[in-house]
Amino acid sequence: MSGETANLEVWHRDANHALFMVLIECCQIIIDTADESDAMVAIVARNIKQSGKTKMANKEIAECAYRLALGLKQWKHPQAEALARLVAQIMLADRWEAKLR
Repeated sequence: MSGETANLEVWHRDANHALFMVLIECCQIIIDTADESDAMVAIVARNIKQSGKTKMANKEIAECAYRLALGLKQWKHPQAEALARLVAQIMLADRWEAKLR
């Protein structure tokens, strides 16, 4: 493996980890601020967070973000719109990976 290819793999792995951590932080924000009336988005966030995973493929990150986005559409909270914008970008994770490969 050439040095340039190795560097690309490291960058890809680091970017993937950063996306995963942002997804987990979004879940934590939802969990911390949701109440009983926000059950759908809170349940989705808890399920993602409690999966016990320490990493995910970009496709799985994008799928989890999509599930969060669906729940955020109905969430009546001041942070919902900002989180929805962030999650919308995370949903593009698998597209970014496809362009790199």
